[in-house]
Amino acid sequence: MCEVIFEEKRIVMKFEDGEEAFITFGIDDEKKVIVVSTTFVPESKRGKGIAGKLSAQLVEFADEKNYKIYPLCSYTEKYLKRKRPDLIAG
Repeated sequence: MCEVIFEEKRIVMKFEDGEEAFITFGIDDEKKVIVVSTTFVPESKRGKGIAGKLSAQLVEFADEKNYKIYPLCSYTEKYLKRKRPDLIAG
């Protein structure tokens, strides 16, 4: 089993084998925007919905803060267009 942890500028899923999947981001509190730079899932863990789970946590975090998301990461951009286009910062 693995756990999802919120760190200062990352949402991380840590696996028992020591590998990590994560989303890295910055926060612009003045503009109320979360800027997502990277979504990474180790090759051995890809295709299992992990990036989607991390992205869902990011969306929940944005909703709680009433922030928009500016996706520099292509995965996050596709995820938001599919699931939550209302959160995409222009």
